[in-house]
Amino acid sequence: MSQLGSRMDAVLHIHPGFIRAEKAVCGAVAASTTALVARCSAIEHELAAPFSVLIHGDFNVNNLVYNHQDQRLHYLDVHRSRQQDYVQDASVFLVSNFRMPVFEPQLRQRIHWLMDEFLSFTRTFAQQTGDDTFEARMALALARSLFTSTRFELNPAFSRGMCQRAHYLMERVAEHQGRPWQSFRLPDCALLD
Repeated sequence: MSQLGSRMDAVLHIHPGFIRAEKAVCGAVAASTTALVARCSAIEHELAAPFSVLIHGDFNVNNLVYNHQDQRLHYLDVHRSRQQDYVQDASVFLVSNFRMPVFEPQLRQRIHWLMDEFLSFTRTFAQQTGDDTFEARMALALARSLFTSTRFELNPAFSRGMCQRAHYLMERVAEHQGRPWQSFRLPDCALLD
């Protein structure tokens, strides 16, 4: 969430309307973007990762190069590598696939399958390592990745959809506060829909 806050000006430079004011309809209140980020930032402190790993730090699809002849994968742009929560890299990878400008239905379906498999793999890793707050941390990480990535997206409808998905994920996390984080489930439809 602090990273989202630090990149807010860059997002607003491209999309000035992405800060939502508080809204109330029939007694239901939708928090402002600022309030939602602040609340999720406080929640994030309750969700410390149980361990850290060496992450890439900018695990976008375009920072991976596969050499088919040598059957080797090469990582680019590794200057942000450090020990940190693995959900950072996982969320960036998922969102970089989500925002890939591929519109041909069969290829889009393959990307969707890849994202689904990667999320499944990451969930399995979390279960095997006893990481019982993975789902909530991943929701916040995806919200951050979706929201901050809008600064690279100039298609108004697509970038607004990313912003709305980020708000949706933060709202789900905020609504869960007060209940055990182990029972939180990331709504897959927020990214895989």
